[in-house]
Amino acid sequence: MKFKVREIFLFLCALGALGLIPLFISKDEPIEISIPVLDQEKIEAQEEKEEQLSRKAAVQAKQRRMISCKVNEDCIIVDKDPCGCLIGPEGVTAINAAYTLDFNKQQAHQLTKTCPEGAPSSEKECSPSAQAVCLNHICKITY
Repeated sequence: MKFKVREIFLFLCALGALGLIPLFISKDEPIEISIPVLDQEKIEAQEEKEEQLSRKAAVQAKQRRMISCKVNEDCIIVDKDPCGCLIGPEGVTAINAAYTLDFNKQQAHQLTKTCPEGAPSSEKECSPSAQAVCLNHICKITY
């Protein structure tokens, strides 16, 4: 009896497997696979974007180094605007003295403009008591 039950079970399994074959063979629509195609223009645009990001990161790193310091003697006050204190406290900044030439090269690209007439501002960063100091390893102006 056990032998017949086993044979019947195997026969039903074989019929089931044979019944599934047409299901796999008779697909009406093939499975679609979409692969994005990159043309030369897209590749060049992506490379240019990456290059711009790396240039921007390099400039930001240089600017961070330009204001970094270890001691107060590392820092100096410079004009970040061609008019300096004539336009007020926003015309000056504190940088590391070792980067003065680099800072001047960056400032050379600024457009020439007419400065306001009159005495330089004497408030905050432009006051006679203003000095560059190193606070938390960053050059700042105190007054």
